[in-house]
Amino acid sequence: MCAVSSFSMEHMLNELEAGGISCLRREEQGGMALLLADGASEREAVLKTLSRLKKAGCRVLVAVLGEEKYDNRFIWQMLLEGASDVWMWDELSGAVDMLKLQLGRWQTVERIFRSPKVQHNLIGQSEVWMAKIRQIVEIACYSQSAILIQGESGTGKELVARLIHSLDTRPDKDELVLVDCTTIVPELSGSEFFGHEKGAFTNAISTREGAFALANRGTLFLDEVGELPMPLQAELLRVIQEGTYKRVGSNQWRETRFRLVCATNRDLQAEIEAGNFRMDLYYRLANWVVHLPSLARRREDIPLLIAHFW
Repeated sequence: MCAVSSFSMEHMLNELEAGGISCLRREEQGGMALLLADGASEREAVLKTLSRLKKAGCRVLVAVLGEEKYDNRFIWQMLLEGASDVWMWDELSGAVDMLKLQLGRWQTVERIFRSPKVQHNLIGQSEVWMAKIRQIVEIACYSQSAILIQGESGTGKELVARLIHSLDTRPDKDELVLVDCTTIVPELSGSEFFGHEKGAFTNAISTREGAFALANRGTLFLDEVGELPMPLQAELLRVIQEGTYKRVGSNQWRETRFRLVCATNRDLQAEIEAGNFRMDLYYRLANWVVHLPSLARRREDIPLLIAHFW
């Protein structure tokens, strides 16, 4: 095996396309690294290279090319050692285009991550927090699917929801609407979400828009979604599926389209097993799941958080 060498990432991809790489090679560029190997590359050298790149703060894409493959156990070792992703191909056909596409996506994410919009809202510098924010930036920029944020109280779930909304690229994007599910009174939950017509019930002295109407073309953030009562879970599921709702006291269907972001400090899988949360709703909410690190894993961020909030 030849020694690891460094040169232009574009040149390396061009050389790869011409079939000229048959040993371990790497290139670092703008916080990213591409590591090319064949299945015959010494495993210890691969892991050492990954370790160096991780310490340098690089996001590493590993491409394994050729008929000889690494087994799943070693792939897992590479991921633990710092690889962000591991791809394998038998042949070069299509590999270069896919690598260029993925690296281009990472470059876009890195540019947005380093933008003032993101940096001014990080409130933390720990490695685990920065890595998590990069993940969130990538999800927010490349998908409109529902996102479930899981984490202990005080880990920044609302901060992340606001960041996701700010990164939404829809040209007609509207407001972020926040609903704290711990404060919903069951008797008034219909009005909170659906709105109501004047005279629909006692004290309904005027027509009121609910969260579904206010979040139309925007983002609906349900904080502590695990607190929703079962009847309301069923109603929320129908609105997510159909994109329509009726105000309380009305027979008219109205349309709504919103990005859904939910947060919880509960284990919703355990709540499903206990019969407290609907499985079908969970899979509608959790197209993407983001697990925020606890403050115990972000000790160096605590002074920054104290200065920001107090």
